[in-house]
Amino acid sequence: MDDPMNLQPTTSDDSKTPFLEQDTYSPPPRKKTSEMGHMEAELRLTLEEIARLQNALAESNMKIIALQASMDAPPSKIEGTKVLKPVLQELKQPIHTIQGYIDLLSNESVGILGTFQKRFVERISNAINHLDEVLKNLEMESGEGDDEDRIYSKDFSLTSVVEETLMLYTELLRTKLITLKVEFEKDDIDFTGDQEKFERILNIVYTNCLTAVQEEGIVTLGLKRLQGKKPAQVLISVQSCDHDSPKSKPLPVNLEEFRDLEIKLEGFGSSLKDLVKAKTLVEEMHGKMEIFSIPSSGSLIRVRLPVTS
Repeated sequence: MDDPMNLQPTTSDDSKTPFLEQDTYSPPPRKKTSEMGHMEAELRLTLEEIARLQNALAESNMKIIALQASMDAPPSKIEGTKVLKPVLQELKQPIHTIQGYIDLLSNESVGILGTFQKRFVERISNAINHLDEVLKNLEMESGEGDDEDRIYSKDFSLTSVVEETLMLYTELLRTKLITLKVEFEKDDIDFTGDQEKFERILNIVYTNCLTAVQEEGIVTLGLKRLQGKKPAQVLISVQSCDHDSPKSKPLPVNLEEFRDLEIKLEGFGSSLKDLVKAKTLVEEMHGKMEIFSIPSSGSLIRVRLPVTS
C-alpha cells in the first residue's frame, strides 16, 4: 500500500510526447472596415456639396441671363417709376416737413424769433426751396414730373392729420385764450394724396387765422364731405373772428394782385405771399382755395380737395 502521506508527483510517459502545433487566432480587420466607412461618408458629403454648388451655379446663370436681357431691353416708364419713387420719397417728404415748419416760424407773431434768428430761418428757407426746385427738375428730366402725385400719394386719415397738425398750436390757443369751435363729421374721412403737402397747407392756414385773431377771439374749424360732388370732395374751412366783433359779410380776396407782396391785410396773420403759396399747393393737389376777408372781424379760408388727390 502506498504511503498516503507520500505526495511526490508521479511521472507519466506522456511527458515524453511532444505538444501538437495549433493555428494562432487572428481578430477580424475592424480598423480597415472603419476607415472604409469613414471614406464613404466623406465621399457622400462631397457629392452632395458638388450637387448644391451645381444648383447654385445654375441659378446664378439664370439670373445673369435675365439681367442681360433686362439691360438689352429699353427701360419702361413703369420700371423707371419703381426705381425713382423710393428715392424721391426719401428726399421730398423731409423737405416738405421742413418747409412747413419754416412757414410756421416765419409767421409767428409772439416774438419768439429775433432779427438774427429770422434771417437765419430765411436762409434755411431759401436753401430748402432751391433743393426742392432741383428735385423738380430731376423729375422732369427723368420723365416723372407728370407722375408726381402718384409717386408721393398714400392713404391716410384726413381727420387725424387735421387734428394732429392743430396740436402744434395748442400753446398759442391757451396763451391768447382763443375759443376753438370744431365742426367735424362723426366718421373719419379717408384720403389719398400727398400728406406732407397737405400738412404744409394746414400750417399756413392755421397760422393765418390763429395769429390774426385777438385775445379771447373765436376760431371755427370745419371738416366735411361735400354731397353730390363727382369726384368725391371734402371741404376744410377755418374762420377767425374777434370777440364781440360785428357780423359782416365775407368779401372775396383776389390773391393774384398780391402774389409777390409781403403785406398783410386786416384780419390776416400771414402775408398774402404765403397765402398765394398755400393756394398753389392746393391747386397742385387738384383742389381749390377761396379766401375771404371779414371787415372789422377776421378772415375765412375754404379749401376744397378731391378725396383722391
